[in-house]
This record gives sequence, C-alpha cells and structure tokens, in this order.
Amino acid sequence: MPKKPWVAFLLSILLTGAGLAYLGKWGWAVLNLAVAIVAVVIAQNIFPELAAPLGIGIACGSAVLAKNLAEKMNKEVAARSANAEQISVPVIKVAENNFSTQPAEPVLVKPATVVCPKCASPTEIANFCAECGASLTPVG
Repeated sequence: MPKKPWVAFLLSILLTGAGLAYLGKWGWAVLNLAVAIVAVVIAQNIFPELAAPLGIGIACGSAVLAKNLAEKMNKEVAARSANAEQISVPVIKVAENNFSTQPAEPVLVKPATVVCPKCASPTEIANFCAECGASLTPVG
C-alpha cells in the first residue's frame, strides 16, 4: 500500500524518526531518534546557543529523509505492479491469413551417403566402411 510522503514528512517534523516508523523502518526510526537526542544533549552542554538550531536542522533532515524514502518506496511499488500486469497477461495475436487451405507438402530427407575410397561401395555416413572397414570421407 502506498504511503503518503507528506504524512511521513509531518510526523518526522513533530518527532524525529516518526516518519520512518510510519514507513515501517523501525530500526532506522529508533536510530534516527537516538542520534538526534544524543546530538542535541551534547550540543546543549558544549554550545548551548546552538542546541535549538541543531535540533531544528535534525528534525528537518529527518523529515526530508522520510519524505524521499516514501516517494522511493511508492515508485518501487508502482514499478512492481506495472511489471506484474505486463507479465501476467500474455497476448498472442494470429493473423487470419496465416492459415492455408492447402495441405503442407512433405519434405523428403535422403540419408547422406559416402563412397568408400578402398572398395568404392556406397554406404551411409559412418566412421568406417561396412564392407571393407576402411575410413570413410563424405561425398558432397
């Protein structure tokens, strides 16, 4: 079922990683949230004035990631369903004038023969002459 990219974007703005969870990527969602929390806590302790902009940047990055992933997943689903439709419906077209009322003519196949170089007797192709046992060569 296709996911709505705007929902994934909005959820990730509200809570970092929530958009990824909406898409079924729970491991990435937890990792995204954990990294965001750690980054903001470290920034708060080292550079307090940068903690808020960093948090907003991480939330926006997570939102864009979730939106792009939703669009990619939707394209893959659409491609698979299009391929499935093409494969599952074979169409065989036969023109009406391909069939003739005349019966097919039989094709006669003559066995290839060779002449023995030693005894000159004609025989079917084999490695050796059946009459004298000499090596045989094909005659064109």
